[in-house]
Amino acid sequence: MGLKSIYRKMLQISVRLFGTTFTKKADAKLRFHRSLNLKDPVTLADKLCYIELYRDEPLKSICSDKYAVRSYVTEKGLQGILIPLLTEPINTPADFHFEELPEQFVLKAADGCGMNYICPDKREADPVQVKKMITRWLKEGYPRACIEPHYLKIPHRVICEQLLPDAEHIIDYKIHCFHGSPDFILACGNRVQGVKKRIYSTDWVFIDAVVGNERADFDFDKPINLDRMLEISRILSADFDFVRVDLYDIRGRIYFGELTFSPASGVLPNFSKEFVAEKGIMLRL
Repeated sequence: MGLKSIYRKMLQISVRLFGTTFTKKADAKLRFHRSLNLKDPVTLADKLCYIELYRDEPLKSICSDKYAVRSYVTEKGLQGILIPLLTEPINTPADFHFEELPEQFVLKAADGCGMNYICPDKREADPVQVKKMITRWLKEGYPRACIEPHYLKIPHRVICEQLLPDAEHIIDYKIHCFHGSPDFILACGNRVQGVKKRIYSTDWVFIDAVVGNERADFDFDKPINLDRMLEISRILSADFDFVRVDLYDIRGRIYFGELTFSPASGVLPNFSKEFVAEKGIMLRL
């Protein structure tokens, strides 16, 4: 068992012994060196974690589900931005048939973060190992769901999506929205050498607020369809106090990534403390 697995087991034990609030604050301090004020939330991190722990909002669980959210996007009249599915949802290991998949595909666990498998060339994939990975996802689910409780209500299943064009060079535009209004955009790219990030305003003015190794020292080009992406974000964020809308702009076409309600566990360690404090004003509890 690796260190990450051991730590996640410790989180689960801590939740049972000391409760979710204590464990959430301890995790933020240990992993991210950030203190959370959940009694009198002030910063954006405080408020995101407060909402996550103390508000039961079923729609957030539905929209965090990478399969169920597709119906939500469709109901909003935006089905054209959904990435095509290649199979029905995989609910059990017996549902997975590697031999029936095309030469390129993407697998994603519907109930968590960081549980993705990109296959640009099926000939180089090991079907036995891929099935083991899927089996583990289906059995264990999202490891940190114990401190991100809206994930606990999502069924364990895996979706198989079409691989987008130029996957290695895709820029992920993460549009942070408050009360139905886009406020700032986190651009993420350079995935081959290691993800790099920059923050921009909605009119694409650089904001120097990313910290750590992922801070990009270069500019990202303004997306061609920025105005339409902001319009889509307004539509998809209208039902929430806060949500991050992830979109791609590829060859003149917009694709939907996901909706996220607790980015980076809600603690936002890649943003400067000053920026997290400033943006706390934007989120009304």
